[in-house]
Amino acid sequence: MKKCREEHQGGFNKGKKHGNRGPSSFYKLDSSLVFEKMNLEKGDIFVDLGCGAGDYSLRAAEIIGLQGKVYAVDVWTKMLDGINEEALRLHLTNIETVESDICLTVTIGDNCADQCLLATVMHANKMSEECKNLYPEIVRILKAGGQLSVIECKKEEMPFGPPLGMRISPEELEEALAGYGFLKQEYVDLGYYYMMLFRADS
Repeated sequence: MKKCREEHQGGFNKGKKHGNRGPSSFYKLDSSLVFEKMNLEKGDIFVDLGCGAGDYSLRAAEIIGLQGKVYAVDVWTKMLDGINEEALRLHLTNIETVESDICLTVTIGDNCADQCLLATVMHANKMSEECKNLYPEIVRILKAGGQLSVIECKKEEMPFGPPLGMRISPEELEEALAGYGFLKQEYVDLGYYYMMLFRADS
């Protein structure tokens, strides 16, 4: 497994916040542990769904190198513009921003991604009928045996984040994804957050 904590602290926003690109969970948790567990490889195709400020996308682009590609997907043009500006500043040419509502459709080809990420974008509304297309779209995008990583706030009272009633427990998440052929691989404790890794049933 890659030692992300040692190898990938480099160029990406070291010691900085994410500027004007909007809120992000990236600095509220151990992001190096997140990438260690995801175990991205050089040349991987990585899709950041609901990428927001794009911090995970930018870090992934550094890790996978020029042989790989990152699709940063969000519905907000302003967010995507900010990611493009930061990628230009960091000389990252392997990021493609995609304007798309992930609750409806994702304009990325079939069976092309090694990994997909949903970082603090799910909440209860993404589990509802309103977003019934999200999981099938992830299944379509991922290669057979591809990995889905989900980061969410724990279902506990906290001074920040969504209301308790909107939060998703690990058990609820696992049950929802099992219906689409995703097999739980690992649970990772991230303090106020948790991450679950799933493998697409091949």
